[in-house]
Amino acid sequence: MGRPVTQARPTIICVINEDWFFVSHFLPWAIRAKREGFDVVVLTRMAEAARRIAEAGIAVVPASAARRGVVPTGLLAAAGQLKALVKAHQPAIVHAFGIHGMSIAALARLRGASFPLVCSITGLGYLATGRSFVRRALVRALGFGLRLVLDRAGTVWLAENDADGARLGLVAAASQGRHVQLGGAGVDLVDFPAQPMPAGPGLKLLLVARMVRSKGIDLAVAAVRQGRSVGGDVSLTLVGAPDGDNPGAYSRAELETFAAEPGVCWLGAQGDIAALHAAHHAFILPSRGGEGLPKALLEASASARPSIVSDVPGCRDAVVDGETGFIVPAGDVAALAEAIAKLAHADRAAMGAAARLLVEAGSDLEAVSASVIAVYRRLLARPKG
Repeated sequence: MGRPVTQARPTIICVINEDWFFVSHFLPWAIRAKREGFDVVVLTRMAEAARRIAEAGIAVVPASAARRGVVPTGLLAAAGQLKALVKAHQPAIVHAFGIHGMSIAALARLRGASFPLVCSITGLGYLATGRSFVRRALVRALGFGLRLVLDRAGTVWLAENDADGARLGLVAAASQGRHVQLGGAGVDLVDFPAQPMPAGPGLKLLLVARMVRSKGIDLAVAAVRQGRSVGGDVSLTLVGAPDGDNPGAYSRAELETFAAEPGVCWLGAQGDIAALHAAHHAFILPSRGGEGLPKALLEASASARPSIVSDVPGCRDAVVDGETGFIVPAGDVAALAEAIAKLAHADRAAMGAAARLLVEAGSDLEAVSASVIAVYRRLLARPKG
């Protein structure tokens, strides 16, 4: 577990399901926390991305819990690890990311661990991808359980959209000022500068996401197929890796079938996303739901690209319909194809410029990370006991 830090530098223990998720979304928060006087320990499932965390001077502890299944195996073991880390490091704060991280924190508390807590609601995942009675009931039950174990005076909830806190029933936290809405994980406006539209005819669409069904990959492919069937000069580039631990993951064979469609290509995982935005006119994400606030959508807006998204929490929070892109009903291929046709004839440069202004105002990484540090300091200043 490493050497417990001195009391001069308060410790934050971050609990998150995957090392790559921490690196892609939250590593800048941890780096800023270290710069501002905190030590950081990350409890996560370790793979290749753990090296990036360690290179930033942040301790990484391998977690036992895997993601697969309704009740992921190893959660109790990971909760035991968190309890041991809390005993060893006496952290000022535990920061739990996502339902997975919050579940581990809840189980650790049930096993007797005590700690001030920040909960980042990064979306509700599969449970929020439909409107059936069963799924709504499961979300309510999840919210009740999390509130019962986690919600107290020393807990602050960080939300990425205007719906998830309400769906989890965080009324008391909101009334007490313990529910803070951020502009997602934030986007580095230097790494993702505003870029001119590419030259040439046609409409080139980019979709960057994990290759899972909840992201609406099949809907985007179907809408492009429909647009091309009536003579539209539209193409779609899919960027992202299969996510084998997600029950809704597309297989490589399914993705290759998508890529065999006229006008569609799948590039897999890519490093230079800013360069991809420079080569495309717009971003598309017809998500079925479960989002927090998609970072890929923020990166597109920062690059001055309009977006077509579905009317689900997180996506609709980041697009002004008709100004920075288009919002369509979730799961509606015809509406998606219509939005693509509209965008083909719209002033895409003007819409992209408006998208850049929107992300500058609400999702600048510097401002978002400063808000997170302010929450840490607020908890640190609370009277003990």
